[in-house]
Amino acid sequence: MRRFLLLLLLISLGCQSAEPREKKVTVNPDATPHPSDSNVPQTPVQPQVADQTIRLNAQEAKFVELVNAYRIKVGCPALILDPTLEKLARNHSRDMATRDFFSHTNPDGQSPFDRMRAAGIRYSHAAENIAHGQRTAQEVLQSWLNSAGHKKNIENCKLRYHGIGFYDVTNHWTHVFATFR
Repeated sequence: MRRFLLLLLLISLGCQSAEPREKKVTVNPDATPHPSDSNVPQTPVQPQVADQTIRLNAQEAKFVELVNAYRIKVGCPALILDPTLEKLARNHSRDMATRDFFSHTNPDGQSPFDRMRAAGIRYSHAAENIAHGQRTAQEVLQSWLNSAGHKKNIENCKLRYHGIGFYDVTNHWTHVFATFR
């Protein structure tokens, strides 16, 4: 589907080339999506990217579209992809899979905020959502929207930047948010 959309974009731009973008997100594994009562928006939103070198897999890209459409629907600005937050999200998803744990705090005792500080991020607001088991962007967003704490992070208009990490081998998701100082 992403390739089809990219092809349409290329045709509409007169065959000009565009650099692919990457995004990452996290979900709540405890919540069960309710297909009949979906809060997941269907209208795609063009992602804003702080650095054009970010490359997303298909599920990460779809998640960014969906989460930003949802945020706009509730009156928040779209989140802007940040390469450092993207790397943190991907690394945490992969770390949870390879070291077989599921937590915001890794086995070394580092919280998401510790990892942000270690990466040189100075923030005034920050949050993280994680999930395991959801196979699609729609599933992970819906499960987060069904969880009060995760939904609160998504709807926090003070959070402006994000990174999404989907480790598709084990379906681990991490969505890191921040507002930089």
